[in-house]
Amino acid sequence: MGDRMKTELYEHLALSFYTEGHRHHKQLLDGLMEEAKEVLSANSNKKLADELGDVLWYVTIIAYQAGYSLEDLMMKNYNKLELRQLNGKETKNA
Repeated sequence: MGDRMKTELYEHLALSFYTEGHRHHKQLLDGLMEEAKEVLSANSNKKLADELGDVLWYVTIIAYQAGYSLEDLMMKNYNKLELRQLNGKETKNA
């Protein structure tokens, strides 16, 4: 897969591409949905990787605007998955 990139560097670079000229500057969720649909229609591993990268870009920008880093999201997701594994998916009735 080549060189590895740290999440902090990716966040910095991703944010540098988020400008007022970006076509989804005001509608980030629309852009995320558009890219998620392109993930569904990816017809090769290369196309899938490209589209997942685009999804990651939108997630990074939306998370940043909400005050979260990618590291924050990874930890929150890990903790949620761990709880599900320990308690089952439905923890509301516990």
